[in-house]
Amino acid sequence: MTSFGDLANTIVSTDLDGTLLDHHSYSFDAARAGLTRCAALGIPVIINTSKTYAEVIALQAEIGLDTPLIVENGSALIAADNSWRSPCDQASAKLEPRGNGARQLVFGTSRGTIIDFIDGVRTNHDWKFEGFNDWSVNQIAEKTGLTLKAAALASRKEFSEPFVWHDSAEALTQFTSAAESKGLSVLQGGRFYHLQGNTDKAVPLAWLKRFGAKTLTAMPVGNYPPNLICLGDSHNDVAMLNAADHPVCVRSPVAQFPAVSTSNEIYYTQGFGPVGWSEAILSILAQTQTNHRSE
Repeated sequence: MTSFGDLANTIVSTDLDGTLLDHHSYSFDAARAGLTRCAALGIPVIINTSKTYAEVIALQAEIGLDTPLIVENGSALIAADNSWRSPCDQASAKLEPRGNGARQLVFGTSRGTIIDFIDGVRTNHDWKFEGFNDWSVNQIAEKTGLTLKAAALASRKEFSEPFVWHDSAEALTQFTSAAESKGLSVLQGGRFYHLQGNTDKAVPLAWLKRFGAKTLTAMPVGNYPPNLICLGDSHNDVAMLNAADHPVCVRSPVAQFPAVSTSNEIYYTQGFGPVGWSEAILSILAQTQTNHRSE
């Protein structure tokens, strides 16, 4: 098991759907024990999701988190204005103001650019697919199982387009190649594919690991980079899990564990979704404290 040293220098990065949230009910109730333990130890829990800022900011308040958050599969890192302690490194992303008293570091591509690409593809090819931009809020609710209110928030994509593919695997490969030629990427999530910029959930984490302690007040401060506990359940979490010091693959009721490739020990949960989330967090933190006391 990876040694974590000082727990105060640990960050938790978590996927939402199927991980911190139940795949069917979208409830986080079963994760409360793990969340409470992280809060007691002063460990920041960073939501790292394919969801929109509009979705996550409301959920973050409900959970009781005030940490920075990562949205739309690594497209942007967002924090309140008073969370930025100093000017940040912008070599790999652009720092922008946004409403609601927040600023964002953008790693992805604007939704307008993505929709323009889709319009061009449909002009030149007859590939069969459809996504959020094609659906009404009612249709999004029907296809996701969200309430109408939640579906309206989900529709407010800024850096990506979730879609379902109705064509062949060969056509999807061609579509992906066309996207990559324009600086875009395709990620497979739990319910949808996601067309977005050339980023993923690991990219903002790499920035946080290098600059977060100097730039964001919510990040742990130490003499060495923070250790990352990352939790996810699907293919679009793989990059994040591969970047983790301690990757956690959360059991899904609808899919196999994601194929993670790392030299670090992988924790595979017994419980599904938020049950597994608390299981893993409590186990890892307990083991870490035991190791730390024995050193």
